[in-house]
Amino acid sequence: MNAHTPAFEAIHNFRDCGGLPVRGGGAMRRGRLYRSAHFPQATDADLAAMQRLGISVIVDLRRPPEREAFPCRRWPGFDARLIEHGGATDMVLPPHLAAFERAGTSRDEAAAALTQIYREMPFDPMFVALLRDYFAALADADGAVLVHCAAGKDRTGVAVALTHHVLGVDEAAMLADYLATNASVEARFADAAPMRAFLGREGHPVSDEAIRVILGVQPGFLHEAFAAMGAGHGSVDGYLTDAIGVTAGQRGAIARRLTERGPEAA
Repeated sequence: MNAHTPAFEAIHNFRDCGGLPVRGGGAMRRGRLYRSAHFPQATDADLAAMQRLGISVIVDLRRPPEREAFPCRRWPGFDARLIEHGGATDMVLPPHLAAFERAGTSRDEAAAALTQIYREMPFDPMFVALLRDYFAALADADGAVLVHCAAGKDRTGVAVALTHHVLGVDEAAMLADYLATNASVEARFADAAPMRAFLGREGHPVSDEAIRVILGVQPGFLHEAFAAMGAGHGSVDGYLTDAIGVTAGQRGAIARRLTERGPEAA
């Protein structure tokens, strides 16, 4: 949490993605891109705080069943552009919960399950379509953009990491922002009892150490996604150009909107 992020009551994993140094000097502007988990239980105070951030576009990376099961609340007079996609309706669980279906009872098995999900994620047709619209919005939005999924850590983590890549944020800073999700793992773990009971009833017993892994993120997850992009398209930039359709013009517009240059940006 920093001074640029409100203290929400019921919106988790919310943070400003800016403030990081970029290649060539300067920094990513604050107040232009936010990330979070979904917010079906947001309080009225949360919604008012979100509205004050000047968010003009919300990109919801969830699938239709996720959105239907947990509809996000909106502030009164909501007029932000909402980007979402129909996608497949047979995939109900977000990645971190879907990982439980592949995970065993150990930390390593849980990590392997999420690693495989990250390996597949860049080529999911709905995710590709959403990334295409997301980068277009970053290039032309009048106000701030909020991108979120369910937990705000996997799909959102990849989308924000790709944005940092486009802007020239170095890998260490990009990874630090991605790993900041883990600061909220303990709080989420405290609420894991219903999840544990559900998985047990469904015949998917899972250990506490596996739950901790799946509720958090690891450097290897993001590295796996980027490696898959490179293997499929020669490089991450090749993936952005060929799979997502990010143009040189969009990259320039995103850089102008999301970065500031000069000593004052340090």
